[in-house]
Amino acid sequence: MAFDNKSATFADFQAREKALFTGRQYLNLFHQLHVIEAGLLTLNKEFIALPDDVVNILPELPGGVKFKQHILNLKNGITPIDKIDPDLLPFGKEVFLDDALYEKYTSFQPLKGNLKQEKKENNIENRAENKPSIQDNLDLDNSKAIFDYIRGFQNTPKHLEEFKKKEEVHDCGPEWKSKISNMIINSNEPDKDNLKRIFEELCVFDYALNIWQECVAIIKNPKLKSKEEISSKLTEYKKYLAMFGNGGNSLYDKVEALTK
Repeated sequence: MAFDNKSATFADFQAREKALFTGRQYLNLFHQLHVIEAGLLTLNKEFIALPDDVVNILPELPGGVKFKQHILNLKNGITPIDKIDPDLLPFGKEVFLDDALYEKYTSFQPLKGNLKQEKKENNIENRAENKPSIQDNLDLDNSKAIFDYIRGFQNTPKHLEEFKKKEEVHDCGPEWKSKISNMIINSNEPDKDNLKRIFEELCVFDYALNIWQECVAIIKNPKLKSKEEISSKLTEYKKYLAMFGNGGNSLYDKVEALTK
């Protein structure tokens, strides 16, 4: 349910900001679960202890839909306390270069059915069905749909590719990033600032994935770039590969070694 700015009291705003602050802190832990030495058992115990107001506000944050579903799975016994459903990994399997670590976190058979309705409510495709009625202006139609996609965006390579393949996004052409950014800036959406923040993070994630793919290609074929070309981009590589935790740092070390 959207936050009602008109009827909200100052206390409501304070409570909401506190929940968002806490949600961001724990979402950051969730995104780094594969590199935190405390282990998934310890983290999951922290996650299920989060109050309902924090859990319910998570979908408003980038990647928060998966995090909320993970918490609900833990609380309902669908996911063991020391595991995570592979489909809910915050960045996908590719950051787990250590296959043993991936198996350790995800090797279980989740039960089916208990949270079918909850998953339906959180699914981005179902959010997109709530688009406004037919408008006279196609761009307005597209922007409304795109805003819904952004609200449900999750930081995974698969979800990013699905977003970029959406018909409304495809209609924006090669300059989709700048066009969608302008859509948000010129919109009257009540969550305009949140949309802007999520989309900015989406663009950063898209760029980081391009860096990841570029570096993987270099490792597979070191002749793609000269030592000088690689050296000139090391700072950029290090910055964006760090987003992928140990996997990204390991990849950076391999690329850097090619310059020596």
